[in-house]
Amino acid sequence: MVEFRNIVKDTPVTNWWSNGHQQIAFCRGNKGFIAFTNWGDLDKNLQTCLSPGTYCDIISGNLINRKCTGKIITVRENGTTHISLPANAEDGVMATHINAKLE
Repeated sequence: MVEFRNIVKDTPVTNWWSNGHQQIAFCRGNKGFIAFTNWGDLDKNLQTCLSPGTYCDIISGNLINRKCTGKIITVRENGTTHISLPANAEDGVMATHINAKLE
């Protein structure tokens, strides 16, 4: 998360989403996207600020030699992605940024 912070610093919070029940997601400028659940399953298509492509979830893994050791996040042409964070997930968060893009 230190790298995430360094990449998105000085960028505004955009595309804020909340279900009103301890689930949120938002962008930082056009450089990063993060989603949290602290209650219940989060299973939703959400708008990101990222360009279309495949990204590494930096919470569940690392980007090593342009390969992700964790979950993959796919951003569609319209900028949306499907987020699936189960209520019983150990961390309840996913995050990615422009430097975690695989393609």
